[in-house]
Amino acid sequence: MHYYTAATFSTRTPVMKLRSLSLAIAIASSYPAFADRAEPARYRPVAPLNTAGVPQSGFLGSGSRPFELEVPTVVADLTPENPGEFKTGTVYSLPIPVTPSLSYWESVAGGHASRIRISTANAVGLRLHLVFGSVPPSLELRLQGSEDVTLPAPIASTEIHGNELWLPVTRGSDADLEIFVGADVSPEALDLRLDKINLILVDTSGASTSGFSAQSAGLAQYKEYDLACWSNDPAYPALQTAAAATANIHFLRKGSSYLCSGTLLRDKGDTQTPWFATANHCLPDQTVADTASFEWFWQAIDCNAYTTDPRYGQTFGGAQLLWTEFNREPSFLRLRNPPPADVYLSGWDTTIHVGDPVWGVHHPRGDHTMVSKGKVTALQKTFTDSGQGGTHLLDEVQYTYGGTEGGSSGSGLFAVSGGNAYWKGSLFGGSENDYQDSVYSHFAGYYEQIKPWLTSCALPWGGSIPGGQSVTAYQKPTATQCAAVAEVRTCTDGQLSGSHTYETCTYVAGASCTLPWGGSLEDGRSVTAYQIDKAVNCASVAEVRRCSDGSLSGSYEHQTCTNSADSASMTVVHPAGGETFTAGEVVPVQWQLTGYGSKAKVNIALSKNGGAKWSLLKSGARNSGSWNWKVRKSQATSQALIRVCLPMTRKTPAICDVSDAVFTVQK
Repeated sequence: MHYYTAATFSTRTPVMKLRSLSLAIAIASSYPAFADRAEPARYRPVAPLNTAGVPQSGFLGSGSRPFELEVPTVVADLTPENPGEFKTGTVYSLPIPVTPSLSYWESVAGGHASRIRISTANAVGLRLHLVFGSVPPSLELRLQGSEDVTLPAPIASTEIHGNELWLPVTRGSDADLEIFVGADVSPEALDLRLDKINLILVDTSGASTSGFSAQSAGLAQYKEYDLACWSNDPAYPALQTAAAATANIHFLRKGSSYLCSGTLLRDKGDTQTPWFATANHCLPDQTVADTASFEWFWQAIDCNAYTTDPRYGQTFGGAQLLWTEFNREPSFLRLRNPPPADVYLSGWDTTIHVGDPVWGVHHPRGDHTMVSKGKVTALQKTFTDSGQGGTHLLDEVQYTYGGTEGGSSGSGLFAVSGGNAYWKGSLFGGSENDYQDSVYSHFAGYYEQIKPWLTSCALPWGGSIPGGQSVTAYQKPTATQCAAVAEVRTCTDGQLSGSHTYETCTYVAGASCTLPWGGSLEDGRSVTAYQIDKAVNCASVAEVRRCSDGSLSGSYEHQTCTNSADSASMTVVHPAGGETFTAGEVVPVQWQLTGYGSKAKVNIALSKNGGAKWSLLKSGARNSGSWNWKVRKSQATSQALIRVCLPMTRKTPAICDVSDAVFTVQK
């Protein structure tokens, strides 16, 4: 949590006032045009990472010959880098990293296991840092602190992202790490090393710890209220949901460890993606986000009780930073590994007003979940950061019950309506003089920036796409023409258009086709056919015929064609001579042109004087072998002839033929 001072501007500071106004205008321009919200929902994990109640015998090996690693007393200055931050420890780099070759490996069911035992003089919690050269699929890690009641479920290779991993927090000064590989992996070949240890020196259970300088260490410094203390309040069921979406965050920055709080958010498409909101000064960049570990249900079972909720669990592996901004102070992320069962994805709402009753759900100084009650006193107010400097545009809340402290940073502000809690923003900090005066990010001011994720759509084959994006889906998983069964599905405000349900489509061969000259053609294949078997230019009488699931395109029936200039000839078949035609009659002019296909063009002419003079009837008629001539009165004669010609080109002479004898045209 950062401390702030309210920025006040007078007419004597016109430049600062103008900058403040410019910031307000720029941010206001990104506000949503209308209010938007999502309802809360229980998270439905595919496989929880943590299982409460796993017995200590969950270790595979006996641990009778562990590699003993003793860390000396470490003196660390826990003065925070910025006022209001909650610093918990330091990172100790091992002089010699621990590698598999230093450990004793014993045979266990299915493979080999070794144990590393870390002992410290003054830590109250540990986080181990591993570096991987490669990660065999059979690798499993098991981890337990000396004060952990249960052994968490094993860490599988699929939960390791990249070549580095900060393991979950263990409680107590000592911890055991068991490494398991399958029988197919030689332990000596395992490329892994333990090179750093985060020594947590502040005990959030209240015990004192030596070896560091800090004003206090333990439970919340001021009067706070456990979640369970609100059990008689009508808002309690909604607050339980908000608490089930709230995490205590451990992270590392510049060689030290810190605590913050944050909230899981639900998207409108109910994709069950673990979106996570916290403060920019908590997880400001990807390097810090990679170190994050999240504690869930870190809350008391009763009002003012010491005992922790048995549902307590952790998510490790860091988070992917999707969007962050210094001025408005949010960080929006996606957890790399799923949270445990029973957590909630919080609902959210972009509307907020001065005077609204609100609740803060947080982990002050890493304590159990505390809930504060108050009301909104100002919106989009400019504050100056007393630590990092700079100004922020934030919403102000005055609490009447409880407040916020170091470690509360990033926690959610909630309004309760209709029995549900709706997230309104993340905590930036509080007043140096009043722990009940707190400021939060103005969600409506940056909603458009994270809206694509909060309006994501679930895909029928798993996963999701952000709002505004599209994906190609298929009606069935196999097809002879996948493009014919494809559909573009677009995500709009959590709703996915269309109905096709398959992510991919694989081509499968359909029925083959029978070829006109014999034999067959496989589905999807093509062949060149010819209209005639001998032509002046075979390319001009060629056609590509394609087989599509038993249906052969095109109509040409010859398998081969021979180029031959001698093959060209023209014969006029009708009128042949001696016929009599009457004006108005339609007369079929018929001919045969060899050596050319139907794409050739012919000219048809009429002579009224036995061939002495010709008049054109049709130019460029398709070489179909027939053209209908409608006889006119002006064409009346007893000496009529028809001529059909293939025009000459620069390479070939004209090819013509005339009716065998004259015929008569009468009026």
